[in-house]
Amino acid sequence: MCSVLAAAIAAQQTEEKYELRGKVVNLTTGAPVANALVRLGGSGDQVHFSAADGAFVFTELSRGNYQLTAAKPGYFNAAELGQAYSGPPESQSVPADTDAVLKLTPEGIIYGTVENESGQPIEELSVRVQTWQISNGVKQLGVVGTATTDDEGQFRVAELRPGNYFVNFFSGGRGGFRVFSGGLPKKVQDEQGYGSQYYPGVPDVASATSVRIHPGSQVQITQKLKQQKLYEVSGVVHGASPERGFHISLNDDDGNTVQKSVHVDQKTGEFQIAGVLEGTYMLMAMAWDPAILPSEPNRPLTAAVPIHVNRDLNGLVLMLGHGANVDVSIEDEIPVHGEEVHQVTVSLVSKSFQGMSQGLLLPPPPGAEHMPRQFEGIAPGIYEVEAAPNGRGYVASLRCGDVDLMRDDLTVTAGATVPPIEVTLRDDGASISVQTTDNGQPASANVLLYSEEYPKKSIVLGPNQGNAQMDNIRPGVYKVVALKGLREAEFRDAEFMQKYLVQAKEVNLRPGDKVTVQVEVQAREEE
Repeated sequence: MCSVLAAAIAAQQTEEKYELRGKVVNLTTGAPVANALVRLGGSGDQVHFSAADGAFVFTELSRGNYQLTAAKPGYFNAAELGQAYSGPPESQSVPADTDAVLKLTPEGIIYGTVENESGQPIEELSVRVQTWQISNGVKQLGVVGTATTDDEGQFRVAELRPGNYFVNFFSGGRGGFRVFSGGLPKKVQDEQGYGSQYYPGVPDVASATSVRIHPGSQVQITQKLKQQKLYEVSGVVHGASPERGFHISLNDDDGNTVQKSVHVDQKTGEFQIAGVLEGTYMLMAMAWDPAILPSEPNRPLTAAVPIHVNRDLNGLVLMLGHGANVDVSIEDEIPVHGEEVHQVTVSLVSKSFQGMSQGLLLPPPPGAEHMPRQFEGIAPGIYEVEAAPNGRGYVASLRCGDVDLMRDDLTVTAGATVPPIEVTLRDDGASISVQTTDNGQPASANVLLYSEEYPKKSIVLGPNQGNAQMDNIRPGVYKVVALKGLREAEFRDAEFMQKYLVQAKEVNLRPGDKVTVQVEVQAREEE
């Protein structure tokens, strides 16, 4: 026995070790990339920086397969690009017959100058670079980079992935908040300023020209802006104590504060916001008065009114209050094992003003007494309600009074009492195994379980290597679609999905079902 053990130890001690060599290069030029962080994944991660010629070497490696990744500021690797340009992560066997080559995609840059009608530079103008993004199957215009013009009107936005971008120029809110007593200053004359414009000088993204960024490209643009009329928004806030006062702000649909100049009279509650560009905003007031609600001294009084500005708006009235509070009740039908707690994340997402969105984790973790247990101070508007279990189970139903929130949005009106949001949890869901093929051979793709009854609750599986699996699916009728590039597809849009449903497999999943289906992979049509 001892001799066998000694032989095993000796064999282990004399196990042959190997080197893994490679180089990091620029995808577009093939030039070496120095000082890239190269990570070797396997039995214990190792890291090295590439040398001046892009080379790297890992030593003392055992026989086996390893994952190699490289990263460097100013470049994107395969994972960061979603593998659209650089290919899949490099897998290298050791010992290797050839050196590994890791390709990094260089960033794109948009830079340029902003001028007025006379050709003079415009300083301190905000610049946003935007692109269409698909988030959970919904197409949205997202901001991917920002900048502010300098004293020569110049700007630069880097770290752009390959794609099409829109450049938006606007005058951000950077003004002061001044408190007066005994009345507010009167408007003397009309003002002008720079409103939101898109390259090459149009008012909205629908008529804008996109800027195409290829790997490593640097695109220069010049934007000429024409001044627009500025307006005044004024009125009165009721419900704030003169001693404590109130704060008032004007927010765009992204939740950004846009006002430049605010005057308030704390004694009368009057306010005046000057220099407002034409557009749609949320006018918000906030105050703190522990005397009104002693049990919750840090809970603010709020008021919010959506407004559209295309002229001076005077005489607006905001009544401070605690807004609409919405309770959330959890009907937990999942059997409890031991001391486990079934938590749910519930979100109230504003359809018009992102800054008005709220989220809850219910029930809160032990010891987190400060965490809210209801939605508080909800402003009037339309909200999408989402709920997801933090653990096993599924959301069987999501309702608010007569509104089925799995299909429809929640509308909150001023002064209305909102019924509780009711979430039902179960864990008797179905299981599905989806085999994806291309001409009869296993093929990688994302899988979509599309619900025609509840398009917002369609489920994505994958990506997979020919077999996608999911348990505890909400029972119902689904169309099973295997689609390359699904995450860049508007799969929550019923009209968009019609062309892919023709080849879909329909399954009726009942509680406890275990189903296996095979579907042919479809290619996403380019828009």
